[in-house]
Order: sequence, then structure tokens, then C-alpha cells
Amino acid sequence: MNFKYVKSILAGCYLVLATTLSLSAAEGASVSALKTEILQGNGKYTIHTVAKGETAYSIARLYNISVSDIYALNPKAEKGLKLDEQIKIPVINPPVNQAVNSNGRSYVVKSKETLYSIAKQVGLKVDDLVNANPELKLKPLHEGQSLLIPSLPATRPSNNVAQPVAQAKSRFIEHQVAPKETLYGIARQYNTTPEALTDFNPVLKNGLKQGMTILIPSLQPQSSNSSYQNGQTPVSTLRDIDAIKVGVVLPFINKSQGKSARFIEYYEGFLLALEEMKVKGLSANVYVFDMGSETGTTKLKSLLETSEMKDLDLIIGGFSSDQIDVLSNFAKKQGIKYAIPFPTKTNETQKNTEVFQLNAPHEVLYNNTTRTLANLFGNANVIYITESGNNDKKEFVTALNAQLSQKGMRATSVAANQHLSANLALALDANRRNVIVAASGSAQLLQTLLPVLSSLREKQPNLNMSLFGHTEWQTYPQFFTDLYKNDTYIYTPFYMSDDDYKTKQFISNYKKWYNNKSLINTYPKYGALGYDTGIYFLTGLFKHGKNFESSVNSISVPALQTPISFNKVNAAGGYMNNGFYIVHYKSNGSVDKIEYGK
Repeated sequence: MNFKYVKSILAGCYLVLATTLSLSAAEGASVSALKTEILQGNGKYTIHTVAKGETAYSIARLYNISVSDIYALNPKAEKGLKLDEQIKIPVINPPVNQAVNSNGRSYVVKSKETLYSIAKQVGLKVDDLVNANPELKLKPLHEGQSLLIPSLPATRPSNNVAQPVAQAKSRFIEHQVAPKETLYGIARQYNTTPEALTDFNPVLKNGLKQGMTILIPSLQPQSSNSSYQNGQTPVSTLRDIDAIKVGVVLPFINKSQGKSARFIEYYEGFLLALEEMKVKGLSANVYVFDMGSETGTTKLKSLLETSEMKDLDLIIGGFSSDQIDVLSNFAKKQGIKYAIPFPTKTNETQKNTEVFQLNAPHEVLYNNTTRTLANLFGNANVIYITESGNNDKKEFVTALNAQLSQKGMRATSVAANQHLSANLALALDANRRNVIVAASGSAQLLQTLLPVLSSLREKQPNLNMSLFGHTEWQTYPQFFTDLYKNDTYIYTPFYMSDDDYKTKQFISNYKKWYNNKSLINTYPKYGALGYDTGIYFLTGLFKHGKNFESSVNSISVPALQTPISFNKVNAAGGYMNNGFYIVHYKSNGSVDKIEYGK
């Protein structure tokens, strides 16, 4: 997604994704059927030169063919198209009931253009453009994007083209801006768009001001007998006013483009979950709010004054502890469900019934995982490997000791120093299972420990020994081979397998939607986290309504990366996600991912 996609409501700009319309992807014919069609077309094809912003999908729509038609003649196109690349377009005889839209043409969006201004320029309605380019229902307009401009139906009178303001002043309503009104709020009130308001009121480019009078365009001409009953205005086809309203509040635009890219990827993953739920019948309006900063709250607090924020059914976002605190208080006051998607040291669930905390604080995670570990390795010989000067897992070790003590077990400790090999050999028990627990998550400790374990296995091949480590070990690919050899277990709130079918499907869809872009190499994957957040909460809203919290135990979704199992923390508090994985790197080279917390 281009950084220009995301705009701030506070600044008078907006990004609204109306999800009440269905999206239809181009359905490609099978290869065998396609070859038959080309044969019937006498093997003819034309050459198309790829323009800026064009994709296989937009080109296929331009020529009224399927994407598979293009891929069949241009196999390399499946990996993406390049600017000025020449590709073959098959000449296929259309079915009897389908006429080729020979007058359709491609249009590349210029800087600062809007759907409304483009529609006015080419003599169409906004709905005409959206229907011809269904991707606009999920992805906002951006510079360089290629649009299909459909031909005007022969039956459409030419006088339907928008007329200049001077010739159509009777088709406008005068509106005086009241205190705290926003451009988007006014557009919503009149079922129009902020772009339309700005096009007909150029003064708005300098900002909306209290007391100014602006013209509100009437997008549909009214005859003398076309007044609406009870003074109601027609509902926009781009927004369902009765739909569920979800707000995504993140620092999309800040000083660090690298960091912004993570949040944009999160949102892109959320959109894929949204599209999946739309197919099932979900009706939702999604609003995007830019906080500007990863830590500050000044802009966030001003956003909370807007009517759009106050009218939401669910808020997703916040990054810093201060931002989460502000959003939590706002959600509690307004009675809005609030989902915290990223790890945080705060525990808002203790004091707010509206909060759903997706990533548990370390204290909660450690208590859950050490309880499972004690049960999983009951009666084992537990040995800590400590690292001098690194005490980063002190809380984990304390929690595990408490769990072992309850079972009458006791662990021993061996320091990772020059005597590690000899001291560890003395601590091992040949008659029991030995579980080696790293007391630090560092790569340096692993680098020291793994050769020692390998040597001990060579000397004692029948020794029953497993290694237990931490979440961050997933980010040390240089040690993966040794993890398998040492029958390693790790606990983690995030895990995504590249071999999983749903993962492959998600990555394929992500590349298809976002111009063959790959997920950023981060842990966790922000796109997958956005998908998991979206698929869970949208499923809850869809199946159980706005008060879905009473049914959290029955909400089950096929998450990509994040196991989700919410439980209410106390009578006066909210909901904490207790889900986590135990990932087992087995000596046969396979991986088991076992979900706990349900």
C-alpha cells in the first residue's frame, strides 16, 4: 500500500472503506479451456504495453478477458508486470450474450485526483467507476493507479454529465459550519463525499473553519415530485449506515517510513480478513484514523473529539502505553469495545470491561506457559542454564520455580562458562528425562550451549534430553538445524508456519492484492497479525452482534499466527487473550504447533 493511501480525519482528509458492496475478482478459465478459446480465436493476439500503475487484473478488465488468459500467453506475468513491458493479449470471440466493451479505456490516476473529480472529468457517476473497478471498494484511490473507464451506455443522455456550478446552483444546499464539525462529518450528514465538497468549494483546500458557508452538491437531480418522505435523504451506495462501524487507530504517517510500513501492512492484512467476512455476508464500515506518532497522544486526543470516533462499535489500535491508556478511557466512557492488538506492558483489562487485550503481558504469558511446562514435563530433571550478566528471563524462571514447587519438583542451575560441559554432565540424570531450560533468550547463550549439548549426545547417545527455550528463538535461523537435533520446545504467542496451507493462501492473496508485495521481514508478521485481529473480531460482530463479549468462548477462528482465547479477568474488568503455542522442533525434522489456553 502506498503511504499516500492513509490520511488523517483531523486534517480534514479521510479514508473510509465502505464494505457493504460485494467484491468480485476476475475468475480465470482453466488452462485447457483457455487453450481451446485461443484456438477458436485462430490464435490471434494483440500487443499491450504496460503503463504505470497497471496490473494483470486491470489489463484483463480493459480487454474483457480473464487474468488466466494473460498468464497463459505470458507465463512470466504471474511474477508481476514491469513498466513498458510488452505482453500478448489473446483475441477471444466473446460469448453471444457478452459484447466486448471496445470503448473502455485505461486511466492513470494523477496526484490529488479524487474519484469524484475523475468521474466528473470523464462524464460518469462515482458509482460507475466503483462498479467498473471493484477493488476501489476495499482499497483507496492512489496516484499511479490504473482505472478502467467504462464506455457510456448508448441510452445514457449526454446531459447527465456534471454541469458547472454556475449553471446548476439550484442543485446545491447551503450549509454553515458549526463548532467541532469535520469535513467528513458534514459529507456523511448529506450522504455525499469529502471530495465532492472540496471540488465544489475550493476554499476547503485551506481548511474547514467555523462559520463558513459551503455548498452541498445534490448528486441526483430532483424533480418537483421527488421529495423524500419524512425529510430523509437517500442512502449512499458506498456506505451502509446500519452496518457495524470499526475504527483502526494507528500511527500510519510518522517520521519513520520504515515503522509506518509495519502499520500499513497490519492494515492490509486486516483488509484481507474484512474481504473474507464480506463474502460471508458481513456489513461493516471501516474508518482509519492516523495518530501520527508511535508514542504521543496530542493528535489522538483531538481525534477523539470527532463524531466518527464517538459513533464506533469497535476500536482497534494504539501502540504506546500512553496511547492505549487514552483510548481505553475513551472506550470506557463511550461504551465502545476496544481491542489492543500489540504487546504492551499495561494491563487495561483489570479496570475496563470494554477492553480486549490480544497480547498478554509477560506476567500473564509466563504464568500460563510455566504451568503448561510443569504439566508437560512432570517428574523430569529440570536444569537451568544461566548466562552471566543477562537476567532477561528472571520473571519466567521465578514463575517456573513456583509451578515446580507445587508439584514437589526442584530445578538445578548450571552457569554457561568454561566449565559448562563438565558441570552439565554431572547434573544430568541417566534414569529420567532431562529438560534443559535456557534462563536467557539471547543468541549468545544458544551459541555457547548447543555445541556442548551436541558433544554430550555423542558421548551418551541413549540420554533422554530435551531443550526448552523462548519466543525469540524463532528469530535465530542460524540455529534451526540444532533446534531439531536437540528436541527443542519453545513457548510463543506468535507462530506462523510457511508450510501451512492457510499461510500459503494468505501470502498468495496478499501479493495479489498489493501488487506482488512481500510481507516485511519482522517478528511477528504485521500483516498476519492484522488478519488475525480482523478475522476474530469481525467474526464475533458478525455472529453475535455488537455485544459479542458474552459469546467469546464460542468464537473460534482459523488464525494464521496468533492463537486467540479470551477470558474475562474479573467481574469489573475486560478480556485477556490467554492463547499461546508450544512449538516442538522434533528430531525427525518436523514441527508440531500445539495451541494452549482454551
